[in-house]
Amino acid sequence: MADRAPGGHARDAGGQYPPRDLPRLYAARISAVVCARHPCPANRRAGRGVVGASPGPARGDGFGALPVCARPGIRARSDAGRRQYPPRADAGAVGGLASFFLGQSARARTADRDHCRRGSVLMRFRKLGRAGLDLSELAIGVSAGDPGDTAAAIASAFDLGVNTVTICAGDREAAGLLAGTGGIRAVHVCATATSRVPFDLPSPHVPAWQAYPGSHLRAEAEALLGRLGIERLALVQLPAWCPEWLHEGDWLETLVRLRDEGKIAGFGVSLFDHDLDAALEAVASGLIDAVQLMYNIFDQGAAAALLPLCEKHNVGVVVRSPLYYGAITPAFARTPAFPDGDWRSGYFFDEHRCETAERVRQLEGLVAPPDRSVTDMALRFCLSHPAVSTVAVGMHQRMHLEANLRAIEQGPLEADRHAALAQHKWLC
Repeated sequence: MADRAPGGHARDAGGQYPPRDLPRLYAARISAVVCARHPCPANRRAGRGVVGASPGPARGDGFGALPVCARPGIRARSDAGRRQYPPRADAGAVGGLASFFLGQSARARTADRDHCRRGSVLMRFRKLGRAGLDLSELAIGVSAGDPGDTAAAIASAFDLGVNTVTICAGDREAAGLLAGTGGIRAVHVCATATSRVPFDLPSPHVPAWQAYPGSHLRAEAEALLGRLGIERLALVQLPAWCPEWLHEGDWLETLVRLRDEGKIAGFGVSLFDHDLDAALEAVASGLIDAVQLMYNIFDQGAAAALLPLCEKHNVGVVVRSPLYYGAITPAFARTPAFPDGDWRSGYFFDEHRCETAERVRQLEGLVAPPDRSVTDMALRFCLSHPAVSTVAVGMHQRMHLEANLRAIEQGPLEADRHAALAQHKWLC
């Protein structure tokens, strides 16, 4: 097997990487620093045999030949098929949030559920692909170790119309934080599963039945439902997605059964940073409902193939890292160091931090009304692609929440400004 870097880049005979691969290697080095936070079974590109794979007939979707998954007893989920698996309504889901309509058919919903106004805040909603849920354009990313005032910010977000959160299914601390805020019963919870196997970079292939056995997925989803005190999750997503897993293990059968039981409204995959090709086959198969991925001004790679494919197959998209881990903000260049224990202090090593700060300064020249900062422009950039269902941001203070809400209220970027940002893509 060829010697490869974490991103799948082969060395030449002299042990060097081709010059054309250096930008991607730079991104791969950044990714490797935080492999514990975003684990990925790397080193799994073309040329390797896949144990247990059953590729089936080839299918073309304009992105090369993609094998169609043929799993006994599992069929692709169509829009018509979605109505056979209605999500269970959360008890107590009341108020002006879109989740008031959870569990009702599309025909029973009012026709104007694409937005609502809470005081001076206008919140728009987008469909989560074929799952059919109405997600607020802004979602809150919740994780363990968030500052103490995060609970107040989350409660304020719910009051202002945000109805979507992202969380790690095994994060007990984050689940307790959410459960204590109030209003969680009227919110869409998008959960990422935890792997039974710790990944490292580079890594040999880890079979799906080892990483995500069905019994583990069921136990984790049901435990999270219990901790939150709700009856169904919006999504369960498998992180660090490996394309071979589409043909392995019992995760698919388990998640379909959970959906049939009304315990989840849909399921999907979450991609390792920059590993966009890993989801192409799963999206084209019609078996998954959503994809979570990194997408921002610096990393625009998803717009080339994956986002159009998701739009074509009606697969929802949850965007993470729209501000590139907090870098696309006015304060990034002025912050001398991250607080002790902040994982970003390792991610933004000196060279990368300096280059990122300089690129953020270059973005400031494109800021124009109604945007007030590069942060506003970055959030609107992510919402400019029609395939995007929601954009997840970690917000620990009410002032940040209100600023982000005012930004997305302006809607997608103007076409000329969006086009101008194409030259600032960097990590893809």
